[in-house]
Amino acid sequence: MKLIAGFMLLLAFNISAKQYYSEQFSEQDLGKAFDTELHRASETCLTGTVEHHQQSAGQLDYLQRLNETQIRRRTFGEVHGGVNLFIVAGSVSTSITHTNATDNLTLTSQLHLKLSQGHSTIESRQVLKDAEYCGDQFIYQVNYGRDLFINTRLHFRSEADYKKFVTKIKIRLLFFKKTKTKVKEIEKFAQNAVLTIDANSSGSLPPRLQQIMNSNPKHCRGSNISPCLNTLQALADYTFGGQLSDDLGALPKLPRSIITKTYEESGHFDVSNDVSVVSTEQYEPIWRDIEKRYGEAVRRHRRAEAFLAVATEQEQASAQAEYDMSQQQLSQLQVLRSTCLVQPWLGQCQ
Repeated sequence: MKLIAGFMLLLAFNISAKQYYSEQFSEQDLGKAFDTELHRASETCLTGTVEHHQQSAGQLDYLQRLNETQIRRRTFGEVHGGVNLFIVAGSVSTSITHTNATDNLTLTSQLHLKLSQGHSTIESRQVLKDAEYCGDQFIYQVNYGRDLFINTRLHFRSEADYKKFVTKIKIRLLFFKKTKTKVKEIEKFAQNAVLTIDANSSGSLPPRLQQIMNSNPKHCRGSNISPCLNTLQALADYTFGGQLSDDLGALPKLPRSIITKTYEESGHFDVSNDVSVVSTEQYEPIWRDIEKRYGEAVRRHRRAEAFLAVATEQEQASAQAEYDMSQQQLSQLQVLRSTCLVQPWLGQCQ
């Protein structure tokens, strides 16, 4: 764990205050009504003064073999049964979960930088007299921050190859100083695998990081991983040499989550709590199932992309066919997912 700057600001809230992770909200949403049954914001019901809190903090961690649930908990937490990731969170937030998770066909080591960049609140609040639909809570706070992942992955063709590697190999972390002994050990048991390196974030990558990714090898056959290890060394030098933290500090702040409060907490006891009578609890199993299938499709597509990138002339046709099939499946699930998040009662979502 590495402290980037400052200290995390700790706020104490009444138990009824709730946090939702999403990049879809901004400072302009402060004071808007929020329906905690439908998990949606509507019209502005409170006006007031926006106050900015600049405290920043960050942590940089090594992670390994984290599945979808572990990535989600680490990045967003398990708030309200995870409903954030289905209804409230935007496409960027949910894609982070699926992009960085691993499974039993891929060995993944990663660096995760979780950066908090302060927050904004609405104070000296007053009720707008012409407000009609105010829900049961309002948006009190917008938190800023970003997540950045640098992943080193070994994609295997079969679960048997994966199990053989993790059983035989002594190296567990794919971030390591390059030596002949370590390289030979990995290449011996990863001959049928593909080593890949990728970087992704909840916002755009810093220009210097993007340049490293664009100008260095990112896909290597398991039998010849040295070119990708050189890329990894360049990323390590950039990350731990101080350039990454400087570059991130120069980027604009991104919304990370919101915190809602009840009107009673704000001292406005006369606001009508027009909560929707529609409950979404019955649809959560549907959302979870679709998210699981969508995540599997994302990982299958990434594997197919990796094998296609290093395919020989003899392998090209089958690798392209697998890639095309994975692309078709991913596209179908993207459509299903976008439909069923909004209309989970449709027959196609069952």
